[in-house]
Amino acid sequence: MKDKPPTREQALRWRILEQYVSLRQFAAAADVPYSTLLTLLERGVGGAAFDTVLRICRTLSMDPFEI
Repeated sequence: MKDKPPTREQALRWRILEQYVSLRQFAAAADVPYSTLLTLLERGVGGAAFDTVLRICRTLSMDPFEI
């Protein structure tokens, strides 16, 4: 059986952890509340405020459309 491709949230978590020691450290760098970041990664990017997604993408030097 083939593995499923990672979800958007899993891919985003992996990208964050490639560049930062922890999610908490990334949240501080992105100026996003840690609880907001966790909620976004657990419940889905689709329900997040656009400003929050932009802050995350800018901090990771990525285009929002990559998500």
